[in-house]
Amino acid sequence: MAEPRTVSQLLLLGERVLRDSTHLFEDHVHIDLARDLLASALHVTEDELDDELVPPKAARDRYLALIARRAAGEPQPFLTGRIEFYGLDLKVWPGVFVPRPSSELTVERALRRLRRRKRPVVVDVASGTGPIALAIASELPSGQVWALDIDTDALAHGRRNARRLDITNVTFRASDMYGGLPNRLRGGLDLITGHVPYVPVDELDDLPTEVREHEPVHTLTDERDGLYLLRRAIDEGSDWLKPGGWLLLELSEDFAPKARKMIREAGLRDEGVASDADELSVVVEARKSP
Repeated sequence: MAEPRTVSQLLLLGERVLRDSTHLFEDHVHIDLARDLLASALHVTEDELDDELVPPKAARDRYLALIARRAAGEPQPFLTGRIEFYGLDLKVWPGVFVPRPSSELTVERALRRLRRRKRPVVVDVASGTGPIALAIASELPSGQVWALDIDTDALAHGRRNARRLDITNVTFRASDMYGGLPNRLRGGLDLITGHVPYVPVDELDDLPTEVREHEPVHTLTDERDGLYLLRRAIDEGSDWLKPGGWLLLELSEDFAPKARKMIREAGLRDEGVASDADELSVVVEARKSP
């Protein structure tokens, strides 16, 4: 086969290599991954890619190296150094939990629940680098948003993105679940979001390489059966919510029934499950009785 030279030929090859990889989630749109990597290799935007353009050999080699690394399981944002999340251009650094486009559903649902509240107080628990917190804070400049996590490196990355994007109404704080919140907020939160680790420890080996070998274990599992941190997010969160406040938890569809049972046991109202059009994202919703 002749060496690919044009943009269209490079994209065709990249899509095929990524499609044949056994190290990636099955739900990726491989041509989109290839376009993103080629644009990064050429230092242009995707809109500037011309199908008939023949990039310099050094740029082609750079792209093919990125495709090989991606096919081997290296996360896309680690290769490009960035990800777009709910309209925000977030810088991404290796060694932390990668922001998930699926979490945009959590942001969307949170904004819907907050639309009639003038100065809402919001907490994103197990926030990581804070994509959910940053997106909510960006959309609600009058709100007060807290991003809580035990990983101080992830929080530092979140602060850097907040400064870059001039988002000033979000506070990143090291915290074991809700423990780092000021006590004055107890019983006063309008909404809690969370994408807490829930993968049972004995299922880690079933995850694709792009997750299992490139993201910190503590961001994936509670090192138990997947229910420990989920239960804490619900039970402890109930005490921090104000009457009428909302709790939104992103998780896998398999865990939704268990989470809803925990919600009812915690005395919260089970408000059902929301999913996106592709049914790839699942958000369990609960409310504290007014």
